[in-house]
Amino acid sequence: MEDNKIQETKQEETKTEQVDIKSLVDVEVSKAIKNIKVNLDSAYSERDAALAQVEQAKADKQKVEIEALEKQGKHSEVMQMKLNELTAKLETYEQKNTELSRDNAVRTQLNSLNFKSDKAAKMAYSDIVGSLKKDASGNWMHETGLSIEDAVSSYAKDDNNAFLFSVKANAGTGINPAKPASGNNPVKSIKEMSTDELLSNIEKGNIKVDGEWSE
Repeated sequence: MEDNKIQETKQEETKTEQVDIKSLVDVEVSKAIKNIKVNLDSAYSERDAALAQVEQAKADKQKVEIEALEKQGKHSEVMQMKLNELTAKLETYEQKNTELSRDNAVRTQLNSLNFKSDKAAKMAYSDIVGSLKKDASGNWMHETGLSIEDAVSSYAKDDNNAFLFSVKANAGTGINPAKPASGNNPVKSIKEMSTDELLSNIEKGNIKVDGEWSE
């Protein structure tokens, strides 16, 4: 009995030590993560502050140049500088507006899909946006020439991306997968048929494309 009590005491002490070690590890990990976040926040703040200072320095320099030109009576040069500044701002605004419309178009199409998680949705969004470019008319298109809608549909059907979705995406063609007609089943499975063989069987009525078994 005495030995059993000693053994139980040792086991309890071991469990306590394990719990304490785990608690210490958890605390240290939490501290490390917090420090990383603080450092990142600080780095981002410093970056933003530095960028703001650069922009302010550019504005101050331009203001001095404009004042100097105005004193010299070079009003046309002043107007040109202001026009260049306005043009640059408009181009930046137009680029941001275009990218915003692109992002909204992609998100609208992705919202109709059933993703496993927000992370999966962000991954799909990043993949698709990274493959878009403007066509000659300035419209956003997939690099393969597909529209955003078709590109998203193709992405969802790709088996390589199936792990992102809770449910396998529908073919979306408006036609249900073809089925063999009863009593007239083709020797080959539909997947094994060539295009000509498939079309021939559909023409003969052996296969219907409306998803119903023929009578």
